[in-house]
Amino acid sequence: MRRVFLGLAAAVLAAAPAFALRMIAPGNVGLQQKLIAADAVVVGKVTKVEADPLDITQHEGGPKVPHTVAVIKISDALVGAKTVTHIKVVFPKPGEQPEGGPARGGGGIRPLPGAPGRGGFGPLAVTENQEGVFFLSKHPTAAGYYQIQPGHLPINATDDGYKGELAKVTAAAGAFSDPVKALSADKVDDRVQAALALAYKFRQYPPNNVSGVVAEEAVPADVGQLLVKVLLDADWAKSDAHKVADALGLLPGQYGIPDVRPGTGEDALAARQKAFKAWHAKFGGKFEVKKIVAKTQGK
Repeated sequence: MRRVFLGLAAAVLAAAPAFALRMIAPGNVGLQQKLIAADAVVVGKVTKVEADPLDITQHEGGPKVPHTVAVIKISDALVGAKTVTHIKVVFPKPGEQPEGGPARGGGGIRPLPGAPGRGGFGPLAVTENQEGVFFLSKHPTAAGYYQIQPGHLPINATDDGYKGELAKVTAAAGAFSDPVKALSADKVDDRVQAALALAYKFRQYPPNNVSGVVAEEAVPADVGQLLVKVLLDADWAKSDAHKVADALGLLPGQYGIPDVRPGTGEDALAARQKAFKAWHAKFGGKFEVKKIVAKTQGK
């Protein structure tokens, strides 16, 4: 069973090269991946960077390392952090030696760059008065504190197209708390972003799966039907809807979906959607959206 789903994951990533590259790139990972991994996603402003460092370990049993503490004032909690107005983010103090080796280039930790898509593998810092959307994970040893995972760059309010990116995050985040509502949004683009977030979440290999054993379980029927409806309603040539189909395994040649051979001057994605609609009219009613779940060994 394990080999089957590892093969499926590879096939899906092969069909969606842009997403695959974002997952493995050393800079900024994809929006859906950041949402899935985050314990809290907040819109806010860094109102304070505390002068006194916090000495904490970076993992259980490790030595204590001085960390800088930044306070983010929350204006909108999209995922988690629903009951608080402020949240504290920690990162190794600039110039300190990270565990496992000396600070790179003698300069230690770099602040986050303003432009999206840049950065490295090192710990990520924030700066005072920085505003935007922050993707945060609970710190593994310091209760009540959060950190920013490498590559999970925030979306800065000063970035070009910030409002559009914020709309995408809001739509996708809403899918986790209320899938039916998000997949029934008035705007097609919002429905597509919600569908994309859910599709990636349902079809990702379960993280921290100790047993290594996985299985498939059908998602609620109303959610599955709405996901497929997004594929019928949205224009694949002008949206990310084809990525939803990729993530769900609805690829040419799968489930009886015909291979696509665009005609002269025909858009490849438009041709693929046409083939999908023809398939759905005959067989789509029997298709079930399933999620990959971890199972204990022997079950």
